[in-house]
Order: sequence, then structure tokens, then C-alpha cells
Amino acid sequence: MSEPRGFPTPWLVVEKAESFCVEDASGAAVAWTYFSDDDAVRSATGVMTRDEAHRIAKAVAMIPEMRTIIRTLQDGLAEADASES
Repeated sequence: MSEPRGFPTPWLVVEKAESFCVEDASGAAVAWTYFSDDDAVRSATGVMTRDEAHRIAKAVAMIPEMRTIIRTLQDGLAEADASES
């Protein structure tokens, strides 16, 4: 069984042709969101607008930061619970 891959932070959003790529610190692609500026293409394919695709890519890029924040909050709550005992 292979080792799970790491995706070093920070994760960055890079605009490409009709897409946004979320890349890790080493430049590896973590996720892609696709868009079209053409109303007819969006209507026919359901692809996102540029703003929608960018918003989702930015949310994906924040995942490592959010995991750190959640972990810090959990640690703080655990410490508070331990001090109440």
C-alpha cells in the first residue's frame, strides 16, 4: 500500500484558461474549478461563472488553514475541560 501524499501549504489559486487550479506549495494540483464567460456554453453544460469558480477555488485553498483553526479550537476546549476537572 502506498503512503498518502502530502500537500504542503500554502495552497494557492492560479487562474488558467477557463479554470482555476488550486496548487500546493510545491506546485502540485490539488483541485480544479472550471468556468466559462459564454452564457450559451454555461447554459448547455452547466459550467460555472468565473466568479463562482473563483469563490469555490478560494474556499478549497483555505482548507489547510481551517483545519489548523479547528485543531487549535479543539485543543483549547480540551484544555478548558481538563482544567474544570
